[in-house]
Parts: sequence; structure tokens; C-alpha cells
Amino acid sequence: MKFSTHSKNKGLPSTTFGITKSGAGFTLIELIVVMAVATAVMTSVVIQQNVWNDRLAVNTQAYELVLMIRQAQIYALGVREDKAGTETDKFNIGYGVYFDTVNTRYIYFADRNGNLRYDSGEEIGSPIIFTRGVTIKDVCGSSMCIYTGGGSFRQANISFFRPNPGAIIKLLNNGGGNATNPPVTISLQSAGGKVYSVTVRTNGQVSVIQI
Repeated sequence: MKFSTHSKNKGLPSTTFGITKSGAGFTLIELIVVMAVATAVMTSVVIQQNVWNDRLAVNTQAYELVLMIRQAQIYALGVREDKAGTETDKFNIGYGVYFDTVNTRYIYFADRNGNLRYDSGEEIGSPIIFTRGVTIKDVCGSSMCIYTGGGSFRQANISFFRPNPGAIIKLLNNGGGNATNPPVTISLQSAGGKVYSVTVRTNGQVSVIQI
């Protein structure tokens, strides 16, 4: 829009003023679109972060379990003294790890009576409790999770005795039946359904895979 002014005095030039419309700023529609995009991006970031945290929780605790199994092997081969035991020879014992699928924990123990399994009172320290929603999904032996005599495997004992570096594996089904079906695989599951399996073989090899 333009305005012109003319001087009444002859000979003087006219003056013109211009006013233009500014296009700066957001319209309501543009603001809504920007907010929608920002919300979508933030939602995606939060979801991915939760997925990552869920996987990290079960991954970390699976490898902590591996370290505990390795510790049992090292203690047995290293002739570690069982200071808390009452046996005559506190050096000639085995060490192991015990699992029960009905609990969200496992127990590190000294096999003081040499029966190749955990008994009450043999634990060393407090039970290791799985946290952040991680649980024992199942216990399997030799590619099967069901004992041939009936019932799924419920408990697992992994122990080591010097001078053999190999693992001694004993499984119990839900009916109390005893079986030896190595290798043993303990599957851990996160709250979000991620599964990591720890497999222990009779030669002492321990491996972790994500299913």
C-alpha cells in the first residue's frame, strides 16, 4: 500500500510512503506440525532407551553369572580354603553354583559333604538376586528342558573339584528326580522378554548367547 503527498508549493517533489506486510512467525498449523514431529521424535527416543536398558539388564546379569561360575572353578582348582566350614580338610572341597527356577536368585556354595549338589548351609555369602525384572526362564540339559523320566528341570547344580577343571552338572526335575544331562543351559529373561542363555559344558567351557 502506498501513500503519496503533494506539496502545495509548486516546484517541490512529491513524497511517497510504502507499507509492506511482514511474513515472519508461525501460523497455528505450522506450530501444531512442529509439536507433532517433536513429540514423535521424543517418543521414539524413549522407546529405544527402554529397549536398550531392558537388554542391558539381562546381558549384564548373564555375564555376572558367568563370572560366578568361573570363580567356583578357580576356587576349586586353586585349593581355596573353606574358612566357614567345619570339615577336617578345609582345602579338599569343591565349589559350585546352584539354581532353582522358582526363585529369582542363585547360590554360590562350597560342597562340604562332596555330594555334588547344594545343601542348606553350604552357601558362601548371600544369595545373588536377579534385579531389574530379570528371572530364570528355564533350565535345560543336553538340548532338552524336560527330564526323560517326566517333569521339567527345576534345579541345576554346577560344581568343580580339583584337579579336574571340568564341570560336574546335576539336574533335578520338578518331581525331585536326579539326572545328569550335560551340558546345562540356564536361560535368563528380562522384563521385556529378551533372553540370554548361559551354557556350561562338562569340559568347563562357559558361553553366553542371545536368543
